[in-house]
Amino acid sequence: MKILLSSIGRRGYLVKYFKEALGPDDQVWGGDNSTYAPGFTYCDQTVLLPQVVKDHYPQALLDICQKNSIDIVIPLIDPELEALASWRKPFEDAGVMLLVSPEATVQMASDKYETYRFAIKNGLGVPQTFIQVDEALEQVTANKLSWPLMVKPRKGSASVNIEYCDDRLQLEAAWEKTAEPMIQEVVKGDEFGYDLFGGRDHQPISVYCKKKLAMRAGETDKAVSTNDPLLIDFGQKLLNNMELMGPADVDVVIDRDGPKLLEINPRFGGGYPCSHLAGADFCQKIIAMRKGQTLTPDIGACPKGICMLKQDEIICPDWDISGQ
Repeated sequence: MKILLSSIGRRGYLVKYFKEALGPDDQVWGGDNSTYAPGFTYCDQTVLLPQVVKDHYPQALLDICQKNSIDIVIPLIDPELEALASWRKPFEDAGVMLLVSPEATVQMASDKYETYRFAIKNGLGVPQTFIQVDEALEQVTANKLSWPLMVKPRKGSASVNIEYCDDRLQLEAAWEKTAEPMIQEVVKGDEFGYDLFGGRDHQPISVYCKKKLAMRAGETDKAVSTNDPLLIDFGQKLLNNMELMGPADVDVVIDRDGPKLLEINPRFGGGYPCSHLAGADFCQKIIAMRKGQTLTPDIGACPKGICMLKQDEIICPDWDISGQ
């Protein structure tokens, strides 16, 4: 079996996890648009990919898979999900399992206001969210919302371009300079992250949860797993109401009213190693899906107290980059 991790970047740990789940004759390939992707160090083979923003990216990726007899493609960044969501059938027709959730799920998750609407529709806690300044100010005037408020892009990622506003002037200024803005209530409380998993027919399989201890550049840097029934139930309700194929990385904050959904990323997230150490083993589940095996749900299996700490690793590549 050959597995291609596209846009591999710094995710060398995922290569290691898949190698542990595969047999000695199987291979993990890495794809990226940079020759200098650190994750290449651990791969059996590597391929250079066009930038995801290019219109021809899906076809180029499919051509690479066909040329190299790839069995599974696992996209690792959000722009890929949007580019590839409508391409599941062409990949399937070519004998390649493209690990991307349905278009509706990807579209909902890529737009944070649509994520808010999804939460409201399904009775999930979520911060108050607005797409008009006047709507937010009306709630402030009615004492149903208080400063500070947050302005952020509806399609932002990695906690980039988020602004906190303490009054109307700041709110209007932030609104004007933010691309596709929305306004959100600032919820104070502990932050948690989920690693959810859905089967090939979107059946709920796994709910793993961890408390975030530290973040860096929008990615979980330190975390500890939890089996809090309130959080596991919230994660299961979320998973039951979305069509998910493969992994999802989900952020929530918990205040006195309970968990509130912040965002959904239907892919492997930076905090996944914590869940993997806690026994999630999504890699084995993905391989089983490709083989047509039935997955056994393990919701409720997340243990308490498994800690993940990240540190930087210095790599000296042994491949020839002298001509780059």
